[in-house]
Amino acid sequence: MWAFDKMRTDKSRSGLFTGWGLPSREASRGGYLVQIYAHFYFILHGFGFWSRWVFKKALNRPIDPLFERSRLQKMFFNYLSMLQMNGIIELDISGMQDCKNWARSIIAPNHPSILDAGFLISLVPSMNCVMKSSLLRNPVASGAVQLGNFIQNDSPMAFMKMCKSELASGSNILIFPEGTRTLEKPVNAFRPTYALVAKAASAPVRTVLIECDSDYFGKNFSHFKPAKCPVRFRVRAGQVFDPDSFSGARQLSEEIENYFRQELANSSPQSPR
Repeated sequence: MWAFDKMRTDKSRSGLFTGWGLPSREASRGGYLVQIYAHFYFILHGFGFWSRWVFKKALNRPIDPLFERSRLQKMFFNYLSMLQMNGIIELDISGMQDCKNWARSIIAPNHPSILDAGFLISLVPSMNCVMKSSLLRNPVASGAVQLGNFIQNDSPMAFMKMCKSELASGSNILIFPEGTRTLEKPVNAFRPTYALVAKAASAPVRTVLIECDSDYFGKNFSHFKPAKCPVRFRVRAGQVFDPDSFSGARQLSEEIENYFRQELANSSPQSPR
């Protein structure tokens, strides 16, 4: 299991990645049957959140979003630990030691894989997330979205109002500036929505850089296609941008996008497999 207050700083045997807690097993342990088990693990837990939401709504039970987010954090913690211990992924996390103390910030990572939200939800407590409204039609994801009262992006006015309210309460909000998983390396063109929120709420933008040596978990991810394991990830805290130092949201977004392009171009783990 990971220990979130103890980060290993020695290099792993691969010479590229380190992790927290137990090291990943040898790549041979990440076979296709283990991958199938991992997929079912995630899907069943997703249905579990959906069933919990249906039960609470049917019985008109109150929902505590902060409590539900903590449950989701534990689920992702266990899921990612299982992926590591079975040699499916290797994970190097750096600069995130103080993430438990982050508050009232926009968390803005790049988005190379389907696991990116899980990495950050498992690390940053009680974080709200901006989600596509289409996830409400996905039974694997919709329960967690509803229980956690995550922010949906379908109504601009309601979206901005909820973001400002969450930030004013001290919560962090996860927003992917690319809007979808990366198609054009190193990043897609950024959408300035996150910068508009940051400017409106005077909330700092905390960048997080995520690198992956494989396209397996990318935009064309399939549960039925085996991966060459381990898939190696590097997650590192980046520069914090003060929105008040910029004249407008577009300038802020352009500066952050340029920062990501420079950082990711200069620090790539390996060529995608």
